[in-house]
Amino acid sequence: MKTVEYFRLNEYIDYILFVSNDDLYFSYDKIRNIVKDNKKIMLVDLFYRNGYSFNRFIELDFTDDLKVKSRLVNPREVPEDIKENTKKYFKTHYKLLERSTLVESVKNFIQVSENF
Repeated sequence: MKTVEYFRLNEYIDYILFVSNDDLYFSYDKIRNIVKDNKKIMLVDLFYRNGYSFNRFIELDFTDDLKVKSRLVNPREVPEDIKENTKKYFKTHYKLLERSTLVESVKNFIQVSENF
């Protein structure tokens, strides 16, 4: 099963959408492989696991070959293009969202909302 989706929205904006209920820790190798061909710092959207919570976005810094640094990113600091792309992805892949750990009200809200 796929655990991450990589999106390059334009020359300035790219990110990884986590699409698994597994812990992020188990996907570091996959993410590192994506990052090595692009840049050393990558934003990860954890909406699939965390919903609208403050810890929805994490920035991973792979600049050190031995360690991965991470930090929470305030959702207000994230471009709206990323949030909109995630919404479109889950509207299109609703069966995937059904397997998430999110509560039913959040899953339903995604399908009926214009913005989230």
